[in-house]
Order: sequence, then structure tokens, then C-alpha cells
Amino acid sequence: MKIKKYKIPTWFINQELSHKVDISYDNETKRSYDLLDILRAKFYKIDNRKKLNQIEVTEEEYQTWYVYFLEYYIDDQSIYVGSKEEKEAKKLLRKMNKFFGSYTFNENHRAGAKLRFVQNLIDSGLADRIVKTNNTIN
Repeated sequence: MKIKKYKIPTWFINQELSHKVDISYDNETKRSYDLLDILRAKFYKIDNRKKLNQIEVTEEEYQTWYVYFLEYYIDDQSIYVGSKEEKEAKKLLRKMNKFFGSYTFNENHRAGAKLRFVQNLIDSGLADRIVKTNNTIN
């Protein structure tokens, strides 16, 4: 299994990544929850006096959680478009993609994937048609 250390800004760990490991996620595997505990322990051990901290990331952590966490900031519909959070997420994800390769984990059960589906329905105008059809049937 591939493992690499990444220098991550302390503010990003404290304000963004630490929050992500404390959220309750539905329908994840036991191993996914175990990885959250591992990530939580890593994030809580950082030195807050430093501007950057080195975090060791395994390929499994990357595939299961980091991609999911970081894509939240770079989604076209995100409130973070143009922010320092988006910039940091893109930079970190680019570095991780370069080392670990393409993302292969299936995240269809996750909320982000479901919201993207709904957003696509709205953007394409299909949501209006579905509502009109449903109202006509009822």
C-alpha cells in the first residue's frame, strides 16, 4: 500500500479537515469509520504552533475519505468557489492524485453524490418536469 507525507497548512487541518472527521456519516462500512478514527487521531496530534504540519496519508485514507473531503470544496456548486479553502483543496487533491493515481472508490451512497444528482436535475430543467408530472398525476 502506498503511503506519503503531505505538508498541510495548520489552519486547513484545524478549520476544515478536523471538522470532517467529527461528522456522522450514514451507511459507511466499519472500515470507513475506523479510518475516520485514524484520521482524527492524526489531526489532533498536530503542532498548532507550526504553519504547516506533515500528515502521513495512506492510499486507503485517500481513496475512502480525502477525495470526498476535498471535492466538497471544489464542486462547481460549492459556496467555496474562489476561496482560500478551494485553493488549498485543489492543491492538496492535485498532489494526492499525482502520487496515488485516479480515484476509484465508489461514493454513490454518499450525500455529495446524491446532491450532485439533484443539482443536475435542477440544472437540466428535469426537476420542473417531474414536479409538473407529479402534480398532474395527483
